[in-house]
Amino acid sequence: MFKSIAQPLTRLWSPLKYSLRNYPFPVPYQKFLMNLPQIECSVLDNGLTVVSEERECYNACVGLYINGGSRYESLFENGIAHFFEHIAFKGTCARTKTLLEKQMSSVGARFKCFTTREMVVYYAECLCEDLPLVVDILSDCVFNNSYSGPEITQQKKVVYLEMLEHDKDHNETLFDYLHSTAFQGTSLAQTVMGPSSNLYNFNGCTISRYLQRLFDPTRTVLVAVGGVKHEQMMCLASSYLSKLQPTKCVDTEQYRFTGSEVRYRDDSMPMANVACAVEGPSFCDPDNLAMAVAANVVGGWDRSQPGGVDHSVRVARVASSGDFCESYKAFNINYKDTGLWGVQFMASSLQLEDMLYAVQDQWMRLCTMVTDSEVERAKRELKTQLLSNTESCTGACHEIGRWMLYNGHWPPLYEQMLKIDKIFASDVKDVCNRYIYDKCPAVAAIGQTEGLPEYTRIRAGMYWLRL
Repeated sequence: MFKSIAQPLTRLWSPLKYSLRNYPFPVPYQKFLMNLPQIECSVLDNGLTVVSEERECYNACVGLYINGGSRYESLFENGIAHFFEHIAFKGTCARTKTLLEKQMSSVGARFKCFTTREMVVYYAECLCEDLPLVVDILSDCVFNNSYSGPEITQQKKVVYLEMLEHDKDHNETLFDYLHSTAFQGTSLAQTVMGPSSNLYNFNGCTISRYLQRLFDPTRTVLVAVGGVKHEQMMCLASSYLSKLQPTKCVDTEQYRFTGSEVRYRDDSMPMANVACAVEGPSFCDPDNLAMAVAANVVGGWDRSQPGGVDHSVRVARVASSGDFCESYKAFNINYKDTGLWGVQFMASSLQLEDMLYAVQDQWMRLCTMVTDSEVERAKRELKTQLLSNTESCTGACHEIGRWMLYNGHWPPLYEQMLKIDKIFASDVKDVCNRYIYDKCPAVAAIGQTEGLPEYTRIRAGMYWLRL
């Protein structure tokens, strides 16, 4: 009886077996990216740009992205943009400090800010229903600040202690040294915090004069990402930011890259921290993606990760098996008209020469014999980074704000992925030949730097003799 029933079922039920190889991942992947929400952009009469990306969520991130920073500061006001972060949420002309803190805590939003060499950002993470009050608070704190004298005096002490802590961070100090030698004689060499002596020059008058010159609506982008509609953002911008008047401000001076070095020897440190970089492409340069792929080919590694002869990244394989360093990572820093592309590594004094030559050997391989498999792995890693940066509302808000400030346009993710897919080993070779091969590098080192080769030998490692 059981056998007679099972036989018809066996004939009727035939499971569908499809191999995943017949349905490669990039096909639905590209369709998914094309269906992502697109940004909407509008410009107010005073020149302020309003950008929004609507998502199906209950939270949002809104921020003011201003084309400012240490690059636009004079020698005597260097650090003033960073100093304004400390007094921005301490009171306005319309709100006392007590009222402002009460409203900020009642909303439950996270108000944050940061300053770079080319950008000043004030943003908040909040629920969608609290967005009107959050935009009101942000605009009031940034463009209608009270510049309280007691708060300025108090925050000078706080910033000075922050400078002391910053000097203890060897990575931050290293990249400050790298900028100072790579862009020496220009404003791009200035640090974000500035020298401590400038703190004495900061008062309500100097801060107000700086903000009036650079915090201009034509240099400002209001970005919102999350459960928000563009019409709502336009109404909020018209209510709180339309009264700002544009002013004539002088743009930054031209940069100048100088191949040079700076070393700060400190034998009390357990090892040396070294950064070696060449002049890279700007943020909007078409070569930027290829150089980003090249940076991922070099990759990064530290002692906490697996190493040995089976590592997929060549530099990591050489460094780990030869015990050349404690850690290293490639970096690609982009500005609106230039960039720094290179490698940072930490090693003992006796390992510096071997590690440096391993890095330069990989640079020469990028210019001459990089393989398709290396480029393919680097492309996948770069795609992962782009998707990770834009996954959250905050990350997407920062990416959109930077693109709108530098380029005036935000390319959709699927367009960026298509451009990455069109990069091959030959393209990486061509671009690296233009930016790396036989170029003068900028070198910064702190710690036990005795074993680091002289600059002339480092410069000689930037090319191979060709027969």
